[in-house]
Amino acid sequence: MSAISRRLQILMEEVAVEQFDGQVVVEPIEGYQMLTRRRLVDPLPGVRAAAVLRDAARRVLVDVVEAARAAGRSWDEVGEALGLPDEGDPVGEVAFGLVVEGREPQCPRELFRPPSSSWRCASCGELVQDRGPFESLPDDNESGHTDDCARHRADVRAWRARTSWEG
Repeated sequence: MSAISRRLQILMEEVAVEQFDGQVVVEPIEGYQMLTRRRLVDPLPGVRAAAVLRDAARRVLVDVVEAARAAGRSWDEVGEALGLPDEGDPVGEVAFGLVVEGREPQCPRELFRPPSSSWRCASCGELVQDRGPFESLPDDNESGHTDDCARHRADVRAWRARTSWEG
């Protein structure tokens, strides 16, 4: 984790605790005698805090881009400073769309690779590939749980009750 990412992590924890009643625990790292890790007891205050930081960073970005434009910098220079690719649409147009219109630049997707996230299940301890909340059978959206994972089994039961599916 970079130094900037670590500082943002700490700031997110502070906002989660101060604004959203989050609680931080320090726990030992399994297999090590002296190393510990910090984590939020419930991650949702962290999600709320990260959203606040995202929105604040967005406002800072708009302010600094407006200052750059006022100082005579071009939209192309702004796009280069943002690290936007110079492929497809002109970088200045992409920068304007991002900063002023809130449009994220289009990224070419890899063929045959659907978007997904991965996380370690707190119930079964396995690494899970998560393809999103698309109201399908949880087995279709998440793979990697153990066959006896209590959390995943509860999700499947809740989905079946909600959809009246017996399969």
